[in-house]
Amino acid sequence: MSYQQIRPSQFITTYGPGAILETRSGPVVIRSMDRLFTDRGLVPSDYAINDVRLTRDPRLNGARIVRLPANAELGLEEKQPIYPTEWFPYWCLCVEHRILYQTRVGCPNCQGLLPRDLQQKAGREAIRFVQACPEGHLDEIDWNYVVHAGSGCQANRGYYRWTGGGGSLRNIIIQCPQCTSSCNFGDVYSRDWRCTERYPELGGRPPQPNCPSRAEIIQRGAANLRLSVTVSALTIPPLTTRLHNVLQDIRILNACNTLRSINSLNGQTFQNCLTSLNPPLRSSELQFIQSHTWPQIEAVLDQIYANSQPAQRTLKEEEFDSLRFAAVQGVSVPSNQMAGPSHFFELRPSDVRIINGPQTQHQLRIAPIHRLRMVVAQLGYQRINDSARMVPVAFNADGIPWVPGVELFGEGIFIDIPGTPLMLGQQRADYWTRAFQLLPADETLHPIHVWWHTLSHRLIRALSVDSGYSSASIAERVFSSQDPDGIRRGGVLLFTVQPGGDGTLGGLIGLVPRFERVLVAALADLNTCSNNPLCEDCVPDGINGSACYSCLLASETSCECRNTHLDRMLLLENLP
Repeated sequence: MSYQQIRPSQFITTYGPGAILETRSGPVVIRSMDRLFTDRGLVPSDYAINDVRLTRDPRLNGARIVRLPANAELGLEEKQPIYPTEWFPYWCLCVEHRILYQTRVGCPNCQGLLPRDLQQKAGREAIRFVQACPEGHLDEIDWNYVVHAGSGCQANRGYYRWTGGGGSLRNIIIQCPQCTSSCNFGDVYSRDWRCTERYPELGGRPPQPNCPSRAEIIQRGAANLRLSVTVSALTIPPLTTRLHNVLQDIRILNACNTLRSINSLNGQTFQNCLTSLNPPLRSSELQFIQSHTWPQIEAVLDQIYANSQPAQRTLKEEEFDSLRFAAVQGVSVPSNQMAGPSHFFELRPSDVRIINGPQTQHQLRIAPIHRLRMVVAQLGYQRINDSARMVPVAFNADGIPWVPGVELFGEGIFIDIPGTPLMLGQQRADYWTRAFQLLPADETLHPIHVWWHTLSHRLIRALSVDSGYSSASIAERVFSSQDPDGIRRGGVLLFTVQPGGDGTLGGLIGLVPRFERVLVAALADLNTCSNNPLCEDCVPDGINGSACYSCLLASETSCECRNTHLDRMLLLENLP
C-alpha cells in the first residue's frame, strides 16, 4: 500500500481516527489512536503536550494531550508508514466493464490479474459512496440489501452491473446479474437506510446493531462526512516560558502534589522526585530543570498550580483579559535572554498603536504579538452535521485518557476598542439580540460577537493582500465577554501559526505601522457584493445575515465558527 503524508496539524483539524484518507493506491480509514502507541510500544507521556489551562477544561474530561511522533523521532525512513490504516471502502467500480464488485471477488471480466494487481486496481477505483449516520457510524453500503429492496439474493456472487451515467445519479441503474433485480441509484441516494452501527476505526461490526438513527448515503469525500471537534488555548502570561512548560508534566505535578499534601516539598525532595519518576524524564528536560535554582522552580510551580485550579471564567475570557492587559503593560523577553523557544509570548507595548475608525466613532487598539503559542486538541468528531453526536477519540494508556493535539507557534495582531465600549444601534443589532435571547448560552450569537466576527473576516481578506500569507493561512480568535459592571466588550486576534517551528516570518505584524490602510481596504466595499440584492436583503435567521462567499465567508481553516453568525449589514450600520 502506498503511503500518504499529512501534517500533525492536518491530523487534528481535518483527519484523525475514523477519517477517510485518500492515498495513491486508494482510500483508507485511519485507525484508533491507541494502535499507534501500542503497536510500536510507545509511551504517550514521552510525547505529551503540557498545558494546564487547556487540560482543566471540562470538555477534555480529565484527558491529557499527546502529539503525534514523526518518522525522524522513531528512527524510521520518511516513506515508511507509521500510522495504522485499513482499506475502506472495499466495494469498487470497474470503469472499463461497468461492474460494481467487492475487492475479494474482483471484476469477473478482468481476467488474468494476480490478486495483488487486482487489489491495487480495486483501490484506485474504490466506489465513492459510503453510508453514515448522525450517531457517528460509518460503513460500506449494503449493495445486496439496496438492490433487492431489503430481500437479498442468495445467488449473487458479489458483483452488480452498473449502467448509465452522465450528470445525474438518476441515470444510473444497478442490476443483479443473477436475479435481474435492479434499482435506480438516484432513488437509493435520497432514501434513509438501516444503520449497521459500525466504527471502522475500531474494526468489526456489532452482531446485533441497535442504532436508533437511520443512515444516509454520502460521498466519501464530502466535507460533512467527518467534522473534527477541537478545543484550543493560547499560552498566556505568566505561563509563557519553557520552564513553565516543562514543569507542567503530569508526572512532575503528581509527585509535587504528593509532597505538598504532607508539607514536604522543598529543593531536596523535589530533586529526589525528579530522578525517581516512572517513566523517567528525558535527559535534556532533566538537565534543563536542574539548571534552575529552587526559588525559581518554586515560583513557577506556584503559578502553575494557580492556573490549574477550576476558574470562574472560560479559557477565552481569561485570554481576552490577558491580551487587554498585555496591550497596556506588555510582555517582553528579558534583555539578558534571547527570544527563542524558551519564550512563548511577546508583546512590546512600544509597538502598540491607536488608530481612528473611518467614522471616528471609536479608536481601535492594534497590538502586534511577535510570538505566540497555540495548543489545539481534538476531542472527537461528528458526522452529517455539527449538531450530531460527538464520537470521542480519546484512548487510555496506563490508566490515563489521552487525546491527540498539536503545538502551533507564530505571530498575531490583537485588535480591540479601549475606553468607551462599542455601542450598536440600528435594525440588524435588534435581530441578533433576539437570536441571542433565544439561545443565551451561545455567546457567538450576541451582536457584539457578530460585529467583531464580521470585522475579522473582512480584515483577513485585506491582510492577505500585503502580508505574504494567503487568507487560508490567517486564523481568527474572536472574543466577547461581559465586564463586572455589565458592559460587554469584544476583540479579535488574527494570527498565523505553524507546527514544529519557533515562529513565522513577521509578514503579519509588519503591517501594523500601515494598519490604517488595511482597515480602509477591509471596509471600502462593504456595501457591495456580486450577489446583491439577494445578499444585502438577507434577514438574519440565527445562522447568518448578509454573508456569502463573494463578500464575507472565509476558508474553513480561518473561521472558528464554521462561517456562521456573520452579518455584513450589521457592520455597515455600525462602522467604528
